[in-house]
Amino acid sequence: MALRCWRYLISSCLICSAYGLVPEPQNVRVHSVTFNSTLQWDPLTFHKENVTYTVQYERHSGGFTDLCTRIAFTECSISNLSLLGNYTVRVRTESKKEQSNWKSITFTPIDTVIGPPEVLVEPKPRALYVEVSGPFFQQNGNIWSIRDIYGNVVYSVPIWKKDYGEQVNTVNIKYDSEKLSNLDPWTTYCIQVRAFLPESNKMGEWSKVSCTATTDEGISSMLLTVSLLSVLIVFFLCCWMSLYIYQQVKYVFYPSYSLPQHFKEFLSKPFYSSQSLALQGEDYSHEKITVVSEISKNGIDESEEQVNNAKQQLQNSQETSGAKEGSGFPLLHTVHTEWY
Repeated sequence: MALRCWRYLISSCLICSAYGLVPEPQNVRVHSVTFNSTLQWDPLTFHKENVTYTVQYERHSGGFTDLCTRIAFTECSISNLSLLGNYTVRVRTESKKEQSNWKSITFTPIDTVIGPPEVLVEPKPRALYVEVSGPFFQQNGNIWSIRDIYGNVVYSVPIWKKDYGEQVNTVNIKYDSEKLSNLDPWTTYCIQVRAFLPESNKMGEWSKVSCTATTDEGISSMLLTVSLLSVLIVFFLCCWMSLYIYQQVKYVFYPSYSLPQHFKEFLSKPFYSSQSLALQGEDYSHEKITVVSEISKNGIDESEEQVNNAKQQLQNSQETSGAKEGSGFPLLHTVHTEWY
């Protein structure tokens, strides 16, 4: 059947081209979503010359009125027509002074596809607050909602957990907002919304999926994340300031001066007295010196006795020094001094 239609279409176009006729538009249709309506058709394929199109409408047999005149593209907006009533819309092809036959279609604006509504979700403690509006459409420069046309509109809202994909519940919202309660805290839920018209039993298109996490005690997950980041930033700033102040105080009260290298080498060695430094490295032997004084000749006897004692001590000392000469003990000398 489809093959026969294509053969008929090709044959008609070839015949029209052979006799100089312009083929009429094919596949004329109306695309309408939330009263934003457009008349569409397929472009010509077998006509070599440039063509244009003209679109007209008629209501209640009152005569046709132009909507689009000599346009080059294959669609024409018919959204400005009144939403009440039925229309006959037609289109034809034009090339220079030649014109094709009209191709007509019946159009009822109220039979439109209901588009997706606009959805706003706000997290609450163990709940989600959902606001729904629209869908909206524009006509004659004004913006309208489908509630302005139908009045009774119900929004169907299925809700499920994001991680599980299991549908929790379906809520029907009769007004512009609804609070979805009895949800788990700190859990991400996803929702979709579409409009339902009870009077005509018509369902609209689904909105985009919106996923939001619930809260607990009025604190949202986003707010909690921002708070933690703020605390971490303040903590690192405090640490940096403390380190900076410590370095400044240390620089002022404990300056890091460096002694010359020869001072460091001198202070690193053991301390000795000047006499010890003079004698350092030499091996000296010492003898004991005994000073005996004679005051006068009257004390000769006493002096002689002292001299004899001194000589005895000197001999003992020499014997001791000879025995310990290798051990480094000091040797003692006795000096006999006489006073006259």
